[in-house]
Parts: sequence; C-alpha cells; structure tokens
Amino acid sequence: MQIIEEIFRVYDIRGLLEQVTPEVARKAAQVLVKRTGAKTVVIGRDMRATSPELMEAAIDGVTALGVKVINIGMTTTPLYCYAVRNLDVEAGIMVTASHNPPEYNGMKFADKTGFPISGLDIRKGMEDVYDEVVERGTVRDQSVLEAYLDACLNWPGAMEAAKGVKVVADYGNGMGALTLRPLAARLGIELIELYPEPDARFPNHEANPAKEETLDAIKAEVLKQKADFGVALDGDADRIAFIDNEGQSLRGDLVLVVFAKELLQRLPRSAFVVAPNQSWTTTDTIIELGGKTIESSIGRTLVIRKMIEHRAALGGEVSSHFFFPEFGNLEAVEHAFVRMLCIWRSSGQTFADMVRPLRQYHNTGEINFSVKDKAIVLEQIKQVYGSQASSINTIDGIRCDFNRDWWFIARPSNNEPLMRLTIEANSEELMKFKREELTKFIQAM
Repeated sequence: MQIIEEIFRVYDIRGLLEQVTPEVARKAAQVLVKRTGAKTVVIGRDMRATSPELMEAAIDGVTALGVKVINIGMTTTPLYCYAVRNLDVEAGIMVTASHNPPEYNGMKFADKTGFPISGLDIRKGMEDVYDEVVERGTVRDQSVLEAYLDACLNWPGAMEAAKGVKVVADYGNGMGALTLRPLAARLGIELIELYPEPDARFPNHEANPAKEETLDAIKAEVLKQKADFGVALDGDADRIAFIDNEGQSLRGDLVLVVFAKELLQRLPRSAFVVAPNQSWTTTDTIIELGGKTIESSIGRTLVIRKMIEHRAALGGEVSSHFFFPEFGNLEAVEHAFVRMLCIWRSSGQTFADMVRPLRQYHNTGEINFSVKDKAIVLEQIKQVYGSQASSINTIDGIRCDFNRDWWFIARPSNNEPLMRLTIEANSEELMKFKREELTKFIQAM
C-alpha cells in the first residue's frame, strides 16, 4: 500500500479523493483497533462521494480482526461523538472531510470518551501487519438520534422560549438537516431551510460558515422572511454560525461572549477556553464578569484538551466550534442552538439589539495568504512588528497588540498550505489601513 504522508494530519486523516482510498481506510481502522484495544467500534459517515466505500472498507478492516461494529450510517460529527460516548464501545470512526471542497475526503478517530485521536498517531501503525481472525466481528445498525436530541433539549425553558419563533437555517448541502430539522420540529419552531439536501458537490456554496462570503444567501433570506435569527452549519455540522435579524453575522468569539455571560450568572468564577485570535471583547467581558480565561492554541483537539485539563465551563473558537462539558467537552451544535434561543428570548430584545454592544471593535475576519515559506514570513513579521508591539503572544503563530489601538495575529494553517491573518482595531479606518499595510507586507515575501 502506498502511504501518502500529507494526508495524516494533526487532527485526522484528510486528503484528495484519490489519496484517501479504501485501502487506507481499511488499514487505518485496524490501527485504531490495535491502538485502543477496542472490542466494539462505532462507525458513521457523511454524504461525500466516496464516503460509502470508505466506510465499508473501515467496517471490513474492523470486523476482520473479530471486532464488532455499530453502524450509525449517515451522521453529523456531534451525533457520532454522542454515539461514541454513550454506546458500549471503545472507539469511533467518522468518515468525513468536514467543510473541505468536494475533491476531499477523510476520517476522524476517537477513543471511548470521544477524545480525538490524531491522524499522526494512526500513521505510526499503518505499516504494521495485523493477524485477521476466522470468526469475523458482527455489524449492527443503530440510531442514537432521538437520545441525542433529548440531551440537546435538556435546558430550562427551551420549549417555552421556542414559541412563535421563526429561524432560517443554511445547511450548505451538508449533514445538518439530519439533526436540526427534527430538533426544530420538537420545539415547534418555524424553520425555513436553505440547501438541506446532502450533496457532496456543494453546488450552492462552500459549507464553511467561517467564510463571510458563504453567508450571503442566509443573510438575504433572514431579511426576506423577517426571521428572528438565522444559523449556518458546516459540512459535518460541528460548527454553527449565528446571523441576527438585521442580516449581520456574529463571529464565533462573540457568540462565546453571549454564552459566557449567561454561564457566569449561574456559575461565578467559571473558566473559559479561548484562543489568541479572539477579540478583546471576549477576554475583557469574561474577566470583567469574574470569569477566568484559559488560552489554547487554535484547533479542535487542542481546545478539547484544555477543556479537560482545566475543567472549563465552555470553550469556543472564532470558526464557531463550541465545546460543552455536558457533551464530553465536544461540540453539539443543536445544544448551542437551544442555549442561544433561550438566552435571546430571556433578553426581551431583538437578536440584533442583544448582540449589538459586542460589536465595539472593527475586525477583518480571517484573511488567507498562499506563501512560499511560512516560517520565513513569521520571522519577518516578528522582526518588523514585534519591536513596535506593546505585547507579543506566540502560543499560535504571532499576535502583536499595540496598546488598545489595534492588534493582529498571523499564523500558519494546520490543515492547508496557507498563512492566516486577522486584524482588529478600535476604528474602521485604522483596521482598513493596517489590513492594507500587512497584506502588502506578506504578499511581498
């Protein structure tokens, strides 16, 4: 078997369709069994073109070792994580490439707690030979959807808060309708859906709500429908972005503030996992309300690890991942939906009025650059801008703050050959000026 090193990532396996083959899936599944000592494994998949064959190959690899499989079929990542944690299994496999374009596929792995197992760890066993047994493991189909929705709805006042509410949901042709549609039905919400059909071609737009341009359709539909708010999910539905009733999106770090304010009223001095690309608003608000911030490098697995280590009350990323202790420190977008619904309804305001005070700074969002050498770019940025900064943070790339006027963070992507840049300033003019300045600086290298 030809092993392509680049598909084994920090978080998972991910690569082009011709790179992530059934042979890779079968062997990776066997590595997981040997690594975890699993006797039973949960396996699910998304809607991508090659996901059925990769899933079948993974099942074949697991059962060939005499291990049982619980097949949950087409699923979202949070639903899969719930299955791993709540069924009698020792490991899990999810066939997905999340929000990546149609030409990609991949695999996520977890131990029995749902904690992610790195693709780099799976790589270490790919060349080993595993003895197959005469008596294959069995395969059993099982759904955990209803139990998962029960858990997501376990929040005081959810049913009352949902009365008379109209919401627009953009699934981006990903997996989100599988769970959000029945959740909304239980709540009695009027749900207007955009692009609900799972379609691996993503014919309408990339299923990545972290990119502002993917939200054009839902912003327009929220205004057209005069909806109370909107939500946009990514391909495997482990991220949820919120759009207010005036058609403006709310970045994930500001959503974290909304959740944190409510939590600190109930659980004073709680700890929250944040990242260095988040707004001053996030850390300032948490600290002002008596909370504690725990800084993590950017990335799902890294945030989850910090959540566990510090017993944090909540974690969140700009990309709209939110991590809840109630769900094993993992994502549950339907639970995030229910929490936000209740918080908004209890505010007595429109969604836009509730979040308007959070938009006190001007932020570029994430800008991506293709560069020849990420290390050289980072070093040049550090030399030129580091000496001028009032503070420097190098936990992930480099963040430079310039008093309370502006800050930027430049960091290499863990999943793509890109440099990522975010700038925030106390005025729109300064933000735009620094965006142009840093763009020219990076593009010149």
